[in-house]
Amino acid sequence: MKKLLIDIPALIESGKSVEDIKCEYFYHRDNPGQFSLLEVAEFAVYCRQCKDAFCVLACPKEALEKMENGLVKRYNMRCVGCKSCILACPFGTIFPEVINYITAKCDYCLEQLKSNPDYVPLCVKTSPNGAFKMVDIEKEDPENNLFFYGEHLAIKSHSWRHKEDKA
Repeated sequence: MKKLLIDIPALIESGKSVEDIKCEYFYHRDNPGQFSLLEVAEFAVYCRQCKDAFCVLACPKEALEKMENGLVKRYNMRCVGCKSCILACPFGTIFPEVINYITAKCDYCLEQLKSNPDYVPLCVKTSPNGAFKMVDIEKEDPENNLFFYGEHLAIKSHSWRHKEDKA
């Protein structure tokens, strides 16, 4: 199954802004779906997944939740954009530019891919340095910093997970 791969080191090396990446989803308007993808990637690979999760405790609206697998999830409809989570994070791994009050969700262009398996989404076409790609990947590869988030997203980036946690 094809997954959208976000190569965070390639994106950083490009020196380009995330805002240069375009999204064709009509309803995104001023806040394209790549922001929601980067938020998911951030919590999946940069977050240290603290035992006490200070970011979760600091949120006045209970918009953050620590999941059973250790990942932190943000509920956009509860978030008021106060950025208390950013201040509470002892490692500075919650980046303000990807915690937006109003966010659009990425639909991974699933309908387009269903009707045309060779379809290339606009975010892939416009991402700098090949940072976004549609690829066939069957399993995670922690040795090469490749992690899955759900069924449709793969993230390439360094992770804070301990070696024994990667299994």
